[in-house]
Amino acid sequence: MKSNRFFTLNFGVIFTSCIVLSIFTLLFSYHATLLFFPQTVNQENTLDYLNNNQPLLQNYTAAELSHLEDVQKVMSLADNIFYVSLVLSLLLIIYGLKRKLLPKMLLYGGISIVSVIGLILILTLISFNSSFTAFHEIFFPQGNWQFPSDSLLIQTFQLDFFIKIDLTIFIQALMWGICLAFGGRLLRPALKITSYKN
Repeated sequence: MKSNRFFTLNFGVIFTSCIVLSIFTLLFSYHATLLFFPQTVNQENTLDYLNNNQPLLQNYTAAELSHLEDVQKVMSLADNIFYVSLVLSLLLIIYGLKRKLLPKMLLYGGISIVSVIGLILILTLISFNSSFTAFHEIFFPQGNWQFPSDSLLIQTFQLDFFIKIDLTIFIQALMWGICLAFGGRLLRPALKITSYKN
């Protein structure tokens, strides 16, 4: 009975770590990419506005500003989720070390990341336009995200920008997932774990 309880608890911890690590890795890759991704002056200024409320230098229309305000809210939500997932990841790592579950958490967390991100990456490569539209319909259901091709916002952030930055984020997250999975495999003998039972 006791062993069943430990199994259920351990399974719950590992399952939770798969979800939390996947979210954290994706958002970490998103933040890292924004930090180092090459940008034009107008792109950098607009992203500074979105991230840090810096003054805008571009003369966006009222409709474009309305959409940027919605984007700002989504980015703020992503930031909050990132910090929560960071704290949860640290707590799970500490718990995993104490319970000798960390190798399994990293292994299955890495596999989860590779599986989820790999699927998203495949869908993106098959049809970026469909994925792009689906994303906007989910996060901007009010429908104010479509603009004429000659609008300032579209000219500032052309489709090529989104394709490159999305691929960079997903490939980076994929690499982190692979590293976590291999880290989990290598960490088990290092911690001299012969069994995951307690």
